[in-house]
Amino acid sequence: MLTSPAAFAIAAVIAFIITPAVRRLAERFEVIDKPDRHRKRHRRLTPLWGGLAIFIALTAGAALALHFTPLGRILVSYRDGLLGARLVFLLLAGLFILAVGLRDDYSPLPPKVKLLTQLLASALVVFSGFRLEEIALPGGRVLALWTGFGVVAALVWLTFMINAFNFIDGLDGLACSQAVLAGALLSLGGMILAVRADDLAVRYQFFLAATLAAAAAGSGMGFWRFNRFPARIFLGDAGSTLLGFVLGVSALLLLGRGGSGRTLVFVALTLSWPLFDALQVTLRRLRRGDPISKADNRHLHHYLMSRGFTTTSAVAFINVIVLILGLGGLAVLWLP
Repeated sequence: MLTSPAAFAIAAVIAFIITPAVRRLAERFEVIDKPDRHRKRHRRLTPLWGGLAIFIALTAGAALALHFTPLGRILVSYRDGLLGARLVFLLLAGLFILAVGLRDDYSPLPPKVKLLTQLLASALVVFSGFRLEEIALPGGRVLALWTGFGVVAALVWLTFMINAFNFIDGLDGLACSQAVLAGALLSLGGMILAVRADDLAVRYQFFLAATLAAAAAGSGMGFWRFNRFPARIFLGDAGSTLLGFVLGVSALLLLGRGGSGRTLVFVALTLSWPLFDALQVTLRRLRRGDPISKADNRHLHHYLMSRGFTTTSAVAFINVIVLILGLGGLAVLWLP
């Protein structure tokens, strides 16, 4: 049970320590985001490449927690290292997303190229075994899903989550704090589900989901000190897409084997803000005939700013709403 708290603490400390060095690195290579008084509301030149700090902290937090805690060693070695082998594919996919994100932060890539790389990274994880496999029905019955459906649904989900967190990264500290909240809530929910699971394989999968989510939350917490308003460094595409990807994988692990309707409600409430924002943006752009990748200033956080919210008050308002919804989702899981 100490694996998730350890992953959170290690990732938070590492992110806090290395982010200033990453900031200097971005400045040295002139990877800087410039305000435009339209979509980009920051007032000064701000370094990007925060994703590098997120990746190092998240990876180290999860790896060290899995290696040095008793439960972590059990998870990695379970079934002759099956889960451990899948984590290697997850690491490779994360490296792929990081590399493409860093390149895009340095010099923007075409949207189709970014989408293709997101699908390839998601496919690497899905075909390693992280996918939707079955759904728990009322009365204790379990419905096995057709493999093709589980694969496609997982690919769509992960790609959607990658872009959902990228969409909400429009105010100082917003995507970062949402990752902290979502990661902490998903981790707690994963531990609740793991304790109640009867099947050992399902229980270990839930514990693994909790560990990954905790590492994502910890990396966001350590980075937030430098990303809150006024931000001294931004997540960039590398950071926002990586956080969305890992949290998407965590949610997929919670839903993938025996996920019930209550689990689905919990995940939807916990990730409500990025999911709802991405849905409304996608539907609006499709209705207008605009490319989904076309940037604009009509996200939900832009609406709050137009109603008189400051950056700090808008982020705080969003976080309070999500915290209330997420705690409600935890209550749904907790109830017998």
